[in-house]
Amino acid sequence: MKATLRPTSIRPDQGARRLPASGNTALAASALIQTALGVEFVLSGLNKFADPHYVQNFDQFVSSNPGTQSGILSGLVKGLVLPNVAFFATLLQFTETALGIVLLLGAIEVGRRRFSGRFGREHGYEAPVALVSGLAGLAVAGLSLSIAVLMGEQLPTIMPGRAFTTAIPVELLIVPLGIAVAWMEAGRFLVLWRHRPVAIPASVRAQVIPVNEGHRAS
Repeated sequence: MKATLRPTSIRPDQGARRLPASGNTALAASALIQTALGVEFVLSGLNKFADPHYVQNFDQFVSSNPGTQSGILSGLVKGLVLPNVAFFATLLQFTETALGIVLLLGAIEVGRRRFSGRFGREHGYEAPVALVSGLAGLAVAGLSLSIAVLMGEQLPTIMPGRAFTTAIPVELLIVPLGIAVAWMEAGRFLVLWRHRPVAIPASVRAQVIPVNEGHRAS
């Protein structure tokens, strides 16, 4: 029986794509939020490194806040943080700086994929970067919420004393922003992981499959 040769079919998503499957305008806007949070935490961490009396100031800050005397974190602060104040002060320095760097790198990666050509092409490391950035967003939200509780911040309401300041305390404002970044990066991770590029050897691309005449795929 006569046989006909046809090239092996290749899925469209196996080729190079100019824009990622997760790409849209909303991602670019979310990257701006992520950049702002990254800059905030990098500078906050570096400010702590620049303060020659940082450990003493950290001790005074923690000791003087309402959440240290009463509240859900008071027992933890009194029993663990204050007895080891130097350790937790140093931990906060590095944590804030590291979280800021991770958020900035994630935002840069989102922005890079908005470009065409070789600069914006897809890479295999994108899914892990999105996952780590999402975890950093959750960590930022959790850290900011803890500081807000320690400071005794209340839920936003009408307060005459805030007529010329932010209606929502910055620590509380960062919480939903961090969650939003985590949500966005989690979505990117899922899409990028499912559509991650697959290397196709030249031998496979050139392979031909014999198909019986009269039974060709349409």
